Amino acid sequence: MADTEVAAGLACSAEPPHRFAIAERKRARGGIVLTLERLDAPYPPRDIFVTTREMKMSNDDVWKPCFVCVDRGVKEKAIAIPKEEIDTGLPPE
Repeated sequence: MADTEVAAGLACSAEPPHRFAIAERKRARGGIVLTLERLDAPYPPRDIFVTTREMKMSNDDVWKPCFVCVDRGVKEKAIAIPKEEIDTGLPPE
């Protein structure tokens, strides 16, 4: 899938980082739902919600908690998702 190739560089801030790809994108009321797949180890895909407000903020990246780290009890690690990768290929609102 082309989306996976584009987003293959996503990683969390843990050492060593967990690596992710965007498997699917879809618009939802109030934002965008991303389905992230873990690339470096088997793990169930997880949906991440990015709000319209987050997309309008001035930062180049949207930061979301790393669900692998959170599942392990380490809550301060995050995944930086570039905005251009979040809305790539989505129809306009």
